[in-house]
Amino acid sequence: PAARTPLRPLARILRARERIRVLSANTPVEAIREYERMRQGKPLTEAQRYGLAIARERNGEYAASARELAPLLESHPDDAWIVIGMAEAEARNGQVAAADKRLEAMLARMPGHRAVALSYARLLAERNDPEAGRRAQAVLRPLAVSAKDDPIFQKTFARASEVAGDPIRAGEAHAEAEYINGRPERALVQLNTLLKREDMDYYARARIEARIASITPRVLELRRQGVRDEEL
Repeated sequence: PAARTPLRPLARILRARERIRVLSANTPVEAIREYERMRQGKPLTEAQRYGLAIARERNGEYAASARELAPLLESHPDDAWIVIGMAEAEARNGQVAAADKRLEAMLARMPGHRAVALSYARLLAERNDPEAGRRAQAVLRPLAVSAKDDPIFQKTFARASEVAGDPIRAGEAHAEAEYINGRPERALVQLNTLLKREDMDYYARARIEARIASITPRVLELRRQGVRDEEL
């Protein structure tokens, strides 16, 4: 077996560069072809093999992606991004229990890890199962303070809440994402609409009213400046 070695900072940078290469390609197929051309000249580096695995996963080639990641995971079992890649390939290839076990173990070792929590929550939400949605909410809650100004976190939490059957939390998170993205008027409209729900308890109502009170001055100031959301 390959020796288990820590992933040095340079290796992380190179792997991140390959991930960007894949995500910026016009299509996953285009990225795969580029890696295959590289492979014809000389063996791919670890970072390039990681990039190829991500490209295959994005192209729906889940088993092939897992094969590319397996030796990397053996060498670097504690690297979060390699673990995430393998779990995504497993989950989308029907190996849900293996993916869950892998990510639960990673969260136990690295509680509050943003990338692991977000990736796991997205995988859970993809199942459209209320129990999985509630687990996704629980996975994300440790990030509620540190990532509250992150629109990706808010959108992921909103989707998890929708799947969990929690429309009030979903609505709040969608409104926060709008606010963070510079659309406070939309956030205010969404929160006021949410406030009309009859199934809202006292605590949720108080929380939403407080958020409306904090956003309203910002919206009024923008209106005073003549800035309006044209779509609204």
